[in-house]
Amino acid sequence: MEVFVFPLAQVLLYPSSAKPLLITEPRYIQMVHDAIETNTAIAIGFVDEPNQEYVYRAGENLRFVRQVVGYGKPLLIEEREDGSLVIFLQGRGKAVLGKVIARDVPYIVCEATPQEENMDISPEAFQNFLTMHRVLISWMKKHVPDADSREQYLSHLKTPDQIIGCYATYLIADKDMQQLVLETNDINEKINIVSGLIASGELV
Repeated sequence: MEVFVFPLAQVLLYPSSAKPLLITEPRYIQMVHDAIETNTAIAIGFVDEPNQEYVYRAGENLRFVRQVVGYGKPLLIEEREDGSLVIFLQGRGKAVLGKVIARDVPYIVCEATPQEENMDISPEAFQNFLTMHRVLISWMKKHVPDADSREQYLSHLKTPDQIIGCYATYLIADKDMQQLVLETNDINEKINIVSGLIASGELV
């Protein structure tokens, strides 16, 4: 598959989640419009060093982003008078980036290989998963005081992957740890990572 790559400093998109974004740079405004027109996914590339120059060449791998990325389809919310865009990038999956593809566009186009994940929770991990769910509900009660909004959000968290995605997006403070959860392909390993963070008090 092909993806348009949006490099962002220590930002990731988790499958089954959505990320609101304000797009102001002309090249990325064009990227969003092109993605919508061609039905091409946008991948958020996690950049470790925000001040580095984004140098890339066709036929080579990107050196300034992590190779495992979340990708999704943009939903245009608002197009402002100055041309900037407000979008939701709705996560559809994750992939490993490949070579840069030569295109006559101002943004990055890459090959990408979708990654499958094991989503079967083992009996050993199930109790930890239930604890995670309870901790998430307690966190929501503390940080989302409006009961209707809280219940509406929780009603959309129906699968283990969506719950893990909520942790990775909102509760895990360390960006490298967020990326580690994204890169892990087994739901049981993800549960172990989050459970360890809960036990050590390292969540937001």
